[in-house]
Amino acid sequence: MADFGPISLVAVGFLEPEKLKGALLEELFTLSEAGIIRVIGLLGIVKDPNGTIGSVQMTQLPDADRVKLAAGVGALIGFGATGEQGAHAGAEMGAQIAAQKEYGLSQDQIREIAEGIPRGTAAGFVLLEHLYAKRLKDLAQQQHGVLLANAFINPQALVGLGAALAEGAMVAEQARLA
Repeated sequence: MADFGPISLVAVGFLEPEKLKGALLEELFTLSEAGIIRVIGLLGIVKDPNGTIGSVQMTQLPDADRVKLAAGVGALIGFGATGEQGAHAGAEMGAQIAAQKEYGLSQDQIREIAEGIPRGTAAGFVLLEHLYAKRLKDLAQQQHGVLLANAFINPQALVGLGAALAEGAMVAEQARLA
């Protein structure tokens, strides 16, 4: 998986299923066309008020990259299960599955995910490769850098953090003045 940039999963719920498409998808494809991101996998699920499920999946990965990614994921799963021997077997199995063009989720897997989605709503899941950060990752590795942390921080979490810091600063200021 060394050929890939950082990857993140984004999941978004929609109370109005029609909002799943439109401007959001347009922006996703604009960012992709600009070379900023690549869509490794996209899954949209709509559950109508009667519980009927509709879904769409897509990827921008060419076949060769699907095989590399599947081999990497298979190796990680295999290693977690049985160590180094499992990593080799998992990599082979992942590559074989991808080579057979079995990419994405099965209908049973989609139904399982959809069970957690309320009727009359929708959810979108996208696995993104951050192409803009790939060069930074490669340069860090060339300089023998080791990734210590990597996270995306939700802006709403920053608001809460800011409020807590402001409160702490106010308490410190009151203590200083006392």
